[in-house]
Amino acid sequence: MKIESFPLLGQKLHPSEYCQIDLSSSNSELEYNRTSDPQYLDSFINETLSKNHVLFGVGGYAEKRAVYRAGTHFSSDGNDRCIHLGIDIWAKVYTTFYAPLDGVIHSFKNNNLPFDYGGTIILQHDIEGHVFHSLYGHLSLTSLIGLKKGMHIKAGQALCQIGDWHENGGWPSHLHFQIIRDMQGNEGDYIGACTENERDFYLDNCPNPAPFLGIE
Repeated sequence: MKIESFPLLGQKLHPSEYCQIDLSSSNSELEYNRTSDPQYLDSFINETLSKNHVLFGVGGYAEKRAVYRAGTHFSSDGNDRCIHLGIDIWAKVYTTFYAPLDGVIHSFKNNNLPFDYGGTIILQHDIEGHVFHSLYGHLSLTSLIGLKKGMHIKAGQALCQIGDWHENGGWPSHLHFQIIRDMQGNEGDYIGACTENERDFYLDNCPNPAPFLGIE
């Protein structure tokens, strides 16, 4: 089923306006083992954007990343959660993002552990009887003000702004955008990275959100 959606940034991005950000071990330009250092990661992101003369970076779905090693909660039964389940849009702090689809507020929360989401909003969508969810992480805390569970959100409505490092889990400013079929009872949070041995289950439950980004 093809679903028409509103661009997350308010208008479609032309390929000349963004570049791919690759944080995987296969990127030879990246000092992979240093990506859990926030200062190194910030420098790498900003230098990549500058080199490509763009304001936005996009990427990350299903990447194996080292960046989560600094967060103790990214360990599950002794295995590191390293497979990224969403797509990141790297942009200037307080960039506004828009709801891609009609929906309701499923839940929201400040997930304030180091390297967590910080401000987080989860929408629930029902498209012709197909129910699924979209998660928006690393937000400004002001994005959570005035929200109520069950509140209706229209496609194209300004939904949130990405936060600074002190409120977004300690990251360079970006949006973590993830599609989730089954929330498995979670409220205001859902893992954004899984272990390698959980990869098949979570990539099925969290399919590639690229069709909803609004990029060409």
